[in-house]
Amino acid sequence: MAQAQMRPSPPTEMERSMEKIITVFQRFASKEGSQGSMNFKEFENFMNVELISFTKNQKDPNIVRKIMNSVDGGVDGKKNNELDFQEFLNLIGGIMVAGHEALSKCPPKQSPAPATPPTEIETAMESIIRVFQHYAGKKGDKNQMNYSEFEAFMKTELKSFTDNQKDPNIVRKLMESVDGAVDGKQDKELNFQEFMNLIGGIMVACHGALLSSLKRV
Repeated sequence: MAQAQMRPSPPTEMERSMEKIITVFQRFASKEGSQGSMNFKEFENFMNVELISFTKNQKDPNIVRKIMNSVDGGVDGKKNNELDFQEFLNLIGGIMVAGHEALSKCPPKQSPAPATPPTEIETAMESIIRVFQHYAGKKGDKNQMNYSEFEAFMKTELKSFTDNQKDPNIVRKLMESVDGAVDGKQDKELNFQEFMNLIGGIMVACHGALLSSLKRV
């Protein structure tokens, strides 16, 4: 019993989804050159494997190049034909915001049936959207998380993170750090894009820790 109590808790659905996005990025980014960024060939491979349901419906033969150009340099200001993890997340986050809006318009417990089985990245992206929607709107707007909803999310889905923080006000400070970052309104509520800004920041930190550990090997 004592040994069982010492074991870390199994990852939550949110933690598994966040880890999967990092893992998929790393898998494609590590094929050539830097382990911390995707060149165009790696990104094209990623799009044609993990987001093929999106790319195959585009009429523009240069859509992958245009998508990469739209986020390349958006974080570091350098148009270097490579995407670091944060730039990659900016793209994924944009797709997820559109996905959240689409799912919000579906009847309860219904969503468009995919033509093909979802890929790893698609599964992780939809899972994060579903988790947000599970906690948001319990006491108001279904597209917004108020503080009590956000606190419940953090203490359940990211419990391993909050339990390791020494600051008893960390949850409120985290919410305040992103509240209004998108819509300019400090309204003590997070829309999905503001929520993703926070989740993305946590994933960037985790990815940075992973790269540091790989360099030490």
